Amino acid sequence: MSLKTIIAQISLKVDYVTIEGLEYFKSHNFSSNNPNPALKSINSTASIALKNDSPYSVMNTTVTPPNGNKREYISYAPYLWPSCKGIKNVTDPETQCPYKPRDGLYNPDVRNLSDPVDSRNMVRDVLSLSIFYQLHGDENFAEKAVQLLDTWFVNEETSMLPEVIYGQIKRGPGEWKGREEGILDTRLYVYIPVAVRILEKSRAWNDNIDKGIRNWISDFSNWLMNSNLGKQAFKRSNNHATFYVAQLATYLEFSGRIDEARNLIRKFSETTFQNMILKSGEQPMESKRTKPYHYQCFNLEALTYIALLSQKINGTNLWEIRTKDGATIQNAVDYLIPLKNQDAGQEGEAILLPALYKARDYYGDRSGKYANTISKFLKTTNGASEWWTIYSPKSLRDGNVKNSNGKSYNYDNYDSYSENSATSLFGTSLYAMLSFGLGVFFVFLY
Repeated sequence: MSLKTIIAQISLKVDYVTIEGLEYFKSHNFSSNNPNPALKSINSTASIALKNDSPYSVMNTTVTPPNGNKREYISYAPYLWPSCKGIKNVTDPETQCPYKPRDGLYNPDVRNLSDPVDSRNMVRDVLSLSIFYQLHGDENFAEKAVQLLDTWFVNEETSMLPEVIYGQIKRGPGEWKGREEGILDTRLYVYIPVAVRILEKSRAWNDNIDKGIRNWISDFSNWLMNSNLGKQAFKRSNNHATFYVAQLATYLEFSGRIDEARNLIRKFSETTFQNMILKSGEQPMESKRTKPYHYQCFNLEALTYIALLSQKINGTNLWEIRTKDGATIQNAVDYLIPLKNQDAGQEGEAILLPALYKARDYYGDRSGKYANTISKFLKTTNGASEWWTIYSPKSLRDGNVKNSNGKSYNYDNYDSYSENSATSLFGTSLYAMLSFGLGVFFVFLY
């Protein structure tokens, strides 16, 4: 398989990475005789990124946005299809063929646009290069990451404007306008702040880059809060609102606007979140979709991220907030454990693993339910893909994390779990998931 094919198959999930977690991993998992499998994957991904000379930029687009400015990010709505007979795709803004939704069915012609692909690949490469630099101290990797950030966020000739007014547009007759769903396209930008915090100590970092990145994130935060699309996204009742909050709270925290981040999460917990989880644990706005298992896991990806971020900034404890039906995030996780993933595709039940790890870390696992489920799901990934864990039980050992009864958990007795068998070691795990076509691994970082 070629390097380009491997690069195309790598995708990221939203999660919470810290420098402290990387340093913990570095102190526990470096061995020249028996390298950690996840470390191998990190090194490989970063090395590929270092050699990639294709610049990621919104200027690469072959479809000019409706306002004529290529610096505007543009993407097509993935589940909308032309309803005219005999038409496979529409790229002409003046066509009179209307588009209609087919939920869960991905229209392949959306891949004709380069912005979504370049955006995802940019974040993947910046994160991989930054992690490699943090672990190994190689300035070449930091320099490459800074170059990518400069091209996408800072350079006025190549950078994306801090708005998503043409995200997931609906094609067809009339004016092509962006939809609030397009804000999902930038959900991976939550990794940019941690990359900045890693790279700002490198020789490649400079005042121009620092000012440019911070201004971009601040401006994007303001757009999310004040634009009609941003306001509409926050009012949604499903994962669109959850990922909106995850993004905006991250950018506000990075910009030093802590009170605004706290208030945003508090308001979310008092409004949208109240209708997200039934007493049974089912997430009705996600379970009604054509891929209910996938979308319930997808929403939990963002919910658990928000809960962790809110802990960091001493905000609302989303882990303990109950919906109007009396349910918590834990109920949503537990609801999915016995279910079979009937969704189309090859995801399987293992896509619940991120939420399982996080639920275990906060709520505890005296019954062993999470341990048994995690072990079972990990075994199902053997073959085409493997799941590797990097863990950090430091905070649990220090007694900083407590369950709903206020009791601290100590998971030292789980140290006997085999790292090489890709089973899990229990500890506080703020993780980042990088999914590979050849191998899928989790990076759990505190």
